Amino acid sequence: MPKGERRPARHAPAATGAEAASRLRGSDLARQFDGIMNGSPQMLWMSRADGSGGVYNRAWHDFVGAPPGTITFDTWAQWVHPDDRDRAQLAWRRALSAQDGYEIDYRLRHHSGDYRWVTSRGSPTYDARGCVEGWLGTTIDIDDRKKAELLLALSEQRYRALHEAGDMVLWIAQPDGRVTDQWGWASIAAQEGDEFRDWGWLSALHPEDRARIVARWQASLLDGSTYEGQFRILTRSGEYRWVEARAVPLRSDDGSIREWVGKLTDIHARVVAQESLRASEERLRLAVESTALGIWDVDFITGRREWNAQARAILGLDGDASIGRDSFRTLVHPDDREEIERCFFADGPNDGSVYRGECRILRADTGEERWVAATGRTFFDTCGRPVRKIGTVRDITEQKKSLHALGDSERRLRLALQAARMIAWEQDLATDFVTRSDNAMSILGIGSGPVEEILPFIHAGDRRIRRDFLRSPDGAEMIELRYLRPDGQQLWLAVRGERVDDDRLVGVTFDITAQKQAEEKAWRMASLDGLTGLLNRASLQETLESICAGMTERASSFSLLLIDLDHFKDVNDTLGHDAGDQLLAEVGARLRRTVRASDVVARFGGDEFAVLVREPPAAGYAETVAERIRTVLLEPFVTRGRTFATRASIGIATFPQDGANAKDLLKSADIALYRAKAEGRNRFVTYSPGLRAAVEDRIALVEDVRRALRAGEIVPFYQPKVSLASGGIVGFEALARWHHPQRGLLTPASFGVAFEDPELSRALGGQILERVVADMRRWLDQGLPPVQVAINVSPAEFSDRRLASAIKEALARCSIPTASIEVEITEAVFLDQMLADVVATLEDLHAAGFSIALDDFGTGYASLSHLKAFPINHIKIDKGFIQEIERGEADEAIVSAVIHLGHRMKMQITAEGVETLSQAIRLQELGCDNAQGYLYATAMSSPDAAAFLARLPRQEGRVIPASAWPAAFTGS
Repeated sequence: MPKGERRPARHAPAATGAEAASRLRGSDLARQFDGIMNGSPQMLWMSRADGSGGVYNRAWHDFVGAPPGTITFDTWAQWVHPDDRDRAQLAWRRALSAQDGYEIDYRLRHHSGDYRWVTSRGSPTYDARGCVEGWLGTTIDIDDRKKAELLLALSEQRYRALHEAGDMVLWIAQPDGRVTDQWGWASIAAQEGDEFRDWGWLSALHPEDRARIVARWQASLLDGSTYEGQFRILTRSGEYRWVEARAVPLRSDDGSIREWVGKLTDIHARVVAQESLRASEERLRLAVESTALGIWDVDFITGRREWNAQARAILGLDGDASIGRDSFRTLVHPDDREEIERCFFADGPNDGSVYRGECRILRADTGEERWVAATGRTFFDTCGRPVRKIGTVRDITEQKKSLHALGDSERRLRLALQAARMIAWEQDLATDFVTRSDNAMSILGIGSGPVEEILPFIHAGDRRIRRDFLRSPDGAEMIELRYLRPDGQQLWLAVRGERVDDDRLVGVTFDITAQKQAEEKAWRMASLDGLTGLLNRASLQETLESICAGMTERASSFSLLLIDLDHFKDVNDTLGHDAGDQLLAEVGARLRRTVRASDVVARFGGDEFAVLVREPPAAGYAETVAERIRTVLLEPFVTRGRTFATRASIGIATFPQDGANAKDLLKSADIALYRAKAEGRNRFVTYSPGLRAAVEDRIALVEDVRRALRAGEIVPFYQPKVSLASGGIVGFEALARWHHPQRGLLTPASFGVAFEDPELSRALGGQILERVVADMRRWLDQGLPPVQVAINVSPAEFSDRRLASAIKEALARCSIPTASIEVEITEAVFLDQMLADVVATLEDLHAAGFSIALDDFGTGYASLSHLKAFPINHIKIDKGFIQEIERGEADEAIVSAVIHLGHRMKMQITAEGVETLSQAIRLQELGCDNAQGYLYATAMSSPDAAAFLARLPRQEGRVIPASAWPAAFTGS
């Protein structure tokens, strides 16, 4: 209880702090309630008469999560919500002043960290003389009740806001049907105050409607079904207006009806329009639509507008004339523009329904007035925003003219029906016999007869629509249904009709097959990939967003697989785009056969596909599907006499853990796909959070390397290659080094990922080549002997057919002979390039006079057949075999075999990673030509390499023999 202003105690001096608490605990009053305070589960507190020396029981401390005995009247306010503290303290001071009861609601911090509403009450206690002895109070948790009260108030506000936001009346009724509350009734009905309550609202109804509405309301009350009714009410203007009422029951947990919630909507304009429609001439109102169909398509996202040739012909526009909203409006007759603006330039309903209209146009080429009929449908994204509008336009001028003449000529009516493939009919509701016009046989394959005769030919999914249409008590309506003629031909029919009296329906049925086919074609063009027939990227995106939204509500999951065909560009470049298209179509067909019918397959674009695996039946199912897809795509594919397998990299992400929306899920799958490519392709990788961090690190590193290239921070270092027979220097290998401004000198191990970017890899290789050639020219100008330098060429550089000429041009600019450069390639080129490209580039380099070395032999993808097929001059044995050559018989056997094989094929052999003299001696014994490694020197800068060459001791014009290496070669 808050500590307020204290009044002097009546029988004892005031005490504060621990002293006051001690006195209170020792008093008779404290002893009297001590058992209650310590044993009660309720939150209790006590204080002296002047509000001092307050104590709180264990339940109070447990509620706020404070150690027992730590809450006093000096500290209690720190647990009260900051917005409530002043109010609570003021109430306590007033209670002390009045010596009267204390009660207030405020928010108290719970031990969970949340604030909860409590009611705190206190009453004074009196001694035998009637003087106030102290205060005793309780604190009760009322958070649930308080929140319920707030929700009730919020619900009341929502009811009022809903009424104000929409043109409707909201009302509530008891289970027995008596109306208790309403919002907006007085705005439309001629009643005041509470006249509507109970059954008073019936007095505002039109006398002819009361019995019918009461009967319907009683029926809903009896069976608890949704109530719907249309009736007229008396307005303040003295006129009756049509309204539509709808109510649903709210039930308690036991299923009983707690109350009814309803709304009332003004539908007077709609009813008046229907009445006007009934009064119009029957056959003249049913327009004849020609089969000449124009199609238009508007993309609100891109602003693209397309009109087919027939649509342009109807409007009298040239084939390349631009058609926009404003230019189309100028073609509409001035008297019809307002209606067209309302029907077609406003967004249509987002339930997928088609809206239609007719208007006069003034042709752009001749100015002739023509009648057209137009239909349209607006498509919305998951947020309800319009993204696309597709529709048709037809010239109905002739049909309009025919309709004006049909009133006087039955013959002309039959001709019009025949021309429009339209059937006039009349149904006797007493006998259910349908009389159809003479052309019914040619269109439907049946003539007049009982209504049940036609039902077997209607698609099973549409028969109920037809039955409900026949039984409808309303005036006029239209339905569309599928119809299978007795000869097996599938038709789409539109049926319009209206009741002209109690026992008779009249209407027309017309063939809209061509229109439906055109709409289907337009939909397919917009949604499907033309090559594979799969969903396109836009449709997949829309489907993915829809599934994510639905899955969020059901807390379910699904997996997304992104599939990229490895080296698909090589197929196009080698065999042509026709072969590439055949391959894509076959991949699409194989994917459809591999997954379940409930899964979604799409072509994401180019050589990328996507599969949505709906609700995987078990953990790891997506990985099983990915492996199945990879295996199926490896099956031979034959085109133009060539047989090859299709490899694919696959990235897998799962909703919702890898992305709670379509955008994040696609990003996660794309990151996993990138990882699959980086690990060597032809595999699948499942997304994990670490992959995203790795991608972000890679992107940052690549950008830093780009900066380093511009700053000239990446330079060649040189490691010598030494002849094992003579000890002489036979050349250098140029190795990239990065003078990083913060991290110092870095080797490719720190930035090798940059070489995965083809463009950046080529830029790095080009800069290293220019620096190497410049260094070689500088050494020659210093009088140093010429030396061969090996440069490493990445797979990305190797894919450039101008590689040989580019190296030659760089050498020519500095007058360096081609024999001074050796091209080192890794075995990765045999995987990353088509075989024809590999052969062509190697032949170009060989013909240009360059020595070609195969680096890291024995660890990559090359086979012995590659040594036979390609012009390789030099084999470099990977250091992994050299390190164990003294202790591992298998490693020594492999090294020996490679040396003898290379010599038989007239190739030089160099061992990499030689670090000890004993390794060098053993390699010399096995017949290895050259060695490279830390035993001789680490990689050195250009100036250090020049100094290294200059200080080499010579004996009779030769470098020191191998026996003197450790003493003479110290490295740098």
